[in-house]
Amino acid sequence: MSAIELVTRLHQENGNCRQRESQATRRTPPRRSSQRGMILIALLWILAALSLLALNLSSTVRGELNVASASMQGEKAYFFARGGLEAALYQLVYPSADPEKQKSRFPYRDGMNHFWITSDDWVCHVAVQDEAGKIDLNFANETLLKRLMQNTGIEEPQAETIVESILRCREGNGSQGSRDGETPAGKRHLFSSLEELLLVDGISREVMYGAVRKGRDGEARLYRGLADFITVYSEKAQINLNYAEPEVIAALPGVDRQTAENIVNARAEESLSTSRMSQQIAGLIPGEAAALTTMDQSRVYSLIATAFLKNSKLRTSVRSVVKLDGTFKWGHSKLIWYDEYWPSERILTWTMTLPALDSLKPVGT
Repeated sequence: MSAIELVTRLHQENGNCRQRESQATRRTPPRRSSQRGMILIALLWILAALSLLALNLSSTVRGELNVASASMQGEKAYFFARGGLEAALYQLVYPSADPEKQKSRFPYRDGMNHFWITSDDWVCHVAVQDEAGKIDLNFANETLLKRLMQNTGIEEPQAETIVESILRCREGNGSQGSRDGETPAGKRHLFSSLEELLLVDGISREVMYGAVRKGRDGEARLYRGLADFITVYSEKAQINLNYAEPEVIAALPGVDRQTAENIVNARAEESLSTSRMSQQIAGLIPGEAAALTTMDQSRVYSLIATAFLKNSKLRTSVRSVVKLDGTFKWGHSKLIWYDEYWPSERILTWTMTLPALDSLKPVGT
């Protein structure tokens, strides 16, 4: 083989090798591209999972922060409510020498006196109610008790059982006295707290604190419990019409529900104690009920303080029943304290429809 032929053959073989390499190179990229695509899809799934995990963690953290913030606001509202109640109590124990100034501190509206105290961010409303506006469990007669039971939606057989049990307990002949062993038979028993009523036959928590029940017309409605209308602290048989709820007024003999509502509407803007208002309602109270009514305050008050953050729906309420008496060291005695309390709809309405907040100035300004 000549040199020329040898060189020509070598060039051909070299060309063939390059052609094979080129073909191999062209076949390899599709496999690498497929692998890269699978890796990209896997990475996208991992990123999606991490995003969902991060979103869930973020949502959990936000929820925890909201709960912590609400809890902190609730604690602040609680202590502000306590402070507002104490401020109102101080003003009651040590009233202003000027009657008009004292009256302006506790304006009367809608069956209660009102007291407001504010800070830059918080508002506290204190409702002051005379306990004589309720029926005293230790002094009420059978008629008052029965009519009250009816007004709170308790069926007649159950009402009869409850009233009979209360009367037996008061006379020392009831099951309550025999169970606790503290009241000998035949000796008059005085209820010292509303919670004692839960020991009376026929009284359940629903009857005591309210529940949804069917009325005589067959329609279901929310009935408030007896706890909203009875007391053991006024030590009076008479009911103060300035502070009594419609259910209590309608329990008076000869007074129907419509008459009770008319009396409540009449006192919406002005106390019934004024001569003008006394004359206006004189014909609404029959003689048999007049002996059971009064306009004089008992000096035993229920103070319900509700505090809230301005522009917030959060509300916290506390309640205390206090007796004002100069013989006590501090001029008063706290008969009972409720750290958690749910006010009536009427009081809540006042806390949510306050006068313009800008017009309420912090104490001392």
